[in-house]
Amino acid sequence: MRLILDFGNTFQKCAIFDEKKLIAFERFNNIQLEDIKTFISPFPKVQSAILSSVIHHKDELITWLERSFFFIDLKAQTPIPISNRYATPETLGLDRLSAAIGATTLFPNQNTLSIDTGTAIKFDFVNKEGEYLGGSISPGLYLRFKALHTFTDKLPLVSYNNEHPLLGNNTQSSILSGVMNGAIAEVNGMIEDYKKHFEDLKIVLTGGESIYFEKSIKSNIFADSNLVIKGLNEILKFNEEL
Repeated sequence: MRLILDFGNTFQKCAIFDEKKLIAFERFNNIQLEDIKTFISPFPKVQSAILSSVIHHKDELITWLERSFFFIDLKAQTPIPISNRYATPETLGLDRLSAAIGATTLFPNQNTLSIDTGTAIKFDFVNKEGEYLGGSISPGLYLRFKALHTFTDKLPLVSYNNEHPLLGNNTQSSILSGVMNGAIAEVNGMIEDYKKHFEDLKIVLTGGESIYFEKSIKSNIFADSNLVIKGLNEILKFNEEL
């Protein structure tokens, strides 16, 4: 069994995998070492662990992980099961890389496009030869709403939802239309461009804002909220076998 730790700015996620099967999952917003120990206590067969983190954590966490398991602290230099062709691999977000690997786990030896809709909207492409070639980053929904409010004098901060008519008949609904329909059109347009360049493309949607996109994407897609942790599990498995 494997322990997967994915620490983001907003939430920290813990998961247990038995080979490729996800058997336990929990999300925290201020995780402590004792939380992790409690989480894994029902799973004494856990033998390895991986940590992907964008936040500061105490040294005692790393010490405990190193002493308790075969442990991978994910970095740009960590061996991975695909070839990374990014021009600056040291700057590539580990969440982007993990999502891309997660997509290849679902669709091995195929052209895959992972779309992570969170704070940013991130596209990441791996070709059927198993080469990560890059993708794109643009502002997520909240950042778009926040920018309109922050960088203008009078526009309000609007809360987003699934009701976004094409024609806004007041300022709030006009912002909803512009941000929501604009982001959806962006995602659909990007997908169509990828499909023109790469045949038999498999598209996997993930991320905290995916619920606002999945019903509006015109192409056939696969939604998987656990794509990143599945990718981390695959990275850990790959390193176990080296």
